Amino acid sequence: MSEDVALNLLQLVALTIPPIAVLIQMLRRSENLGWRMRKWSFGLAITSVVAFIGAGISVLVYFIRYANVPSLLGAGLGLAVLGLVPFALFTGILYQEHKEEFGP
Repeated sequence: MSEDVALNLLQLVALTIPPIAVLIQMLRRSENLGWRMRKWSFGLAITSVVAFIGAGISVLVYFIRYANVPSLLGAGLGLAVLGLVPFALFTGILYQEHKEEFGP
């Protein structure tokens, strides 16, 4: 039962990252938002990605400790979670770009 929940959580992470990327792209193209709303939007996007990284790490730790997952599969899961870190950093870079263009 717990393994099913952990797998479903990983699927949730995998399914929600692409919409976040699309929302960030839409935010970049938006010309009607003030700086305050842009700031909040980027903050929400970064918070979301960081939360998903945390969820992925918790599932990875669960699988390694309790589910006796082979080390190769554990390494693959770790790399999948690690792959979210550049996305979060990229979102931070986009925030800096928007701050220079639209900020006070």
